[in-house]
Amino acid sequence: MNDLLRDTLAERAAGTEPPPLDLDGIIAAGNHRAARRRTLGILGGAVATAAVAVGGASVLRPRNEQPQPARPGPFTQRRATYALGNEIHYGSEVISVAPHTVTAFVQTDAGFVFLNAENAIHVADRSGVRSLGKSSWELAADFRGNLVGWVEGFNDHNESVVYDVATGRELVRTAVGNKIPPNISLVFRSRIIAIDGGTAYFDTVDGPYRWDIRANRGELLAKVPTNAVRAVAAGQIVFQQPLEQRPPAVSLAVAKTVSATAPARFSGQQAFLSPDGRYLVTQPDDAQPGAWPRWAGMNLFGVTATRAAAMPRQYGVYRFGQWLDETTFSAVGVRPGSLVDVVSLITYNARTSALTVVARNFSTWTFSKTAPRTTPFALPTGTPIIDLAE
Repeated sequence: MNDLLRDTLAERAAGTEPPPLDLDGIIAAGNHRAARRRTLGILGGAVATAAVAVGGASVLRPRNEQPQPARPGPFTQRRATYALGNEIHYGSEVISVAPHTVTAFVQTDAGFVFLNAENAIHVADRSGVRSLGKSSWELAADFRGNLVGWVEGFNDHNESVVYDVATGRELVRTAVGNKIPPNISLVFRSRIIAIDGGTAYFDTVDGPYRWDIRANRGELLAKVPTNAVRAVAAGQIVFQQPLEQRPPAVSLAVAKTVSATAPARFSGQQAFLSPDGRYLVTQPDDAQPGAWPRWAGMNLFGVTATRAAAMPRQYGVYRFGQWLDETTFSAVGVRPGSLVDVVSLITYNARTSALTVVARNFSTWTFSKTAPRTTPFALPTGTPIIDLAE
């Protein structure tokens, strides 16, 4: 850079004044930015507070974690079913429970629960057979769902149990009403009358209890003898009338509550209400009663539905199996064979009277030689088929 150019630039720099500093504008802008930061801070705190408050009331889920509908159990479908020896015939499917022999069983959506020859309780499902390490004399299950019930006997009391087959845990275990008085012989044993949705019905020494399974508490329905209440479905209760009488006690009433004033409109001993309570099937306790009055056969009645036709005469004896839906049930029919009476599995529609043979002559109508005298096969009622004759 030459001397002339350097002198010229220096002269121009000295003659240039800096721009005036607007302090008032700078302060105002700073105050505005500070105020904006405070506002955003307050709003941010309010949003955070609101998020905490809402979080206490509900849970926010990502879109891909919405609750999914419950999957149906592997045995949700009700098919005409029977057990013979160490096999459960579930429609056309055969489920082996070897080495056990099935003497009584019920179906749940999660699997079958059965008693073996020693009255030990087992579960058979898609994973195989497992023992529950418990024993009982009969079982009960709802028309739908995973719950099964039984009574366990001890020296001085019984315990009513409700068990979830799907989760493998007990929901209820109670000795309420089941203290056994000393030196007393009970005509009927305690049992689970029914599981009806979220309610279980326990037949105890003190009388029948209605038990809220979720709350795990119950109420005594009536101070009546054991076995006075026979069945429950859809909130309808089947009970003997009069409430106190000696066996066979075959006059039955159906009502929402156990009452001495409800009319006796039906006859029978064992009772099986349809899932919606419209139809009632009855049959005797004894599979081979010595006499055959009307109540000693299997009878079908309409409770709220019209029912006039009798069971078809093509079989001499019928024995109830289970309700498959609101109008159709399975049963066995007995016919004379060449050497012994033979048994076929059937379905029957209570509304249309349509009878369908599902498994023809699958077993014999014979009974074991020693007590309890039972058939070679079992049906999903939870109790064995017994000839009570000595």
